[in-house]
Order: sequence, then structure tokens, then C-alpha cells
Amino acid sequence: MATVVTRDVLAKQLADRAEITVTAARDEVRWFFDTIAQSLEKGDEVRIHGFGNFKTAQRAARLGRNPRTGEAVKVPARRVVRFSASTSLSSAVKGARVSRRAKA
Repeated sequence: MATVVTRDVLAKQLADRAEITVTAARDEVRWFFDTIAQSLEKGDEVRIHGFGNFKTAQRAARLGRNPRTGEAVKVPARRVVRFSASTSLSSAVKGARVSRRAKA
């Protein structure tokens, strides 16, 4: 079974790696995610080399169905976050990690 990586887990790993307190690491992790969220709120695209791209998109209004009753329901238009993984990340998840030298 896969483990869940939370902000606290990331903060503890950062604290160990950077030899800083867990409190300071939590602040840095919070800053990192807040910065991404604020950029997306403004409509900016966030690109993290070797990881992927985050951007917002507008979803059109549509007619949906209530799964319990089968009744038609109007779903309003809304803005959503889209993520597309980088080639490196996709390859790593598939188990075929591509080295940087092999690409060149």
C-alpha cells in the first residue's frame, strides 16, 4: 500500500536534509504551496522543471445528473486547476526513469 506524503512529512524531510528546525521547515513548505496557489489565483502558469505544469482553465456550464435520483442538474461554469506531468515524472512513474545523459 502506498504511503501518503503530507505537508508535515515534507517538512520533516526538509528539516533533516537542510538541518533546520521542523518549525522553520513547516514555514518554508507552507510558503512554497502558498506561492503556487497565489500564482494560480492570479491566472499565472506554474512550471516546475522535471515535475510538471500547473495552470487554470475555464470549464463551461453543463447539464449533469444527480447520481441518486437521475434528475438533471445544471452545473455552473467554473475555473479549475489542471496539472500536466513532465516527461521525467511520467517516465519515473512508469518505472522507466530516463537519465539526463541518455536524453542528450
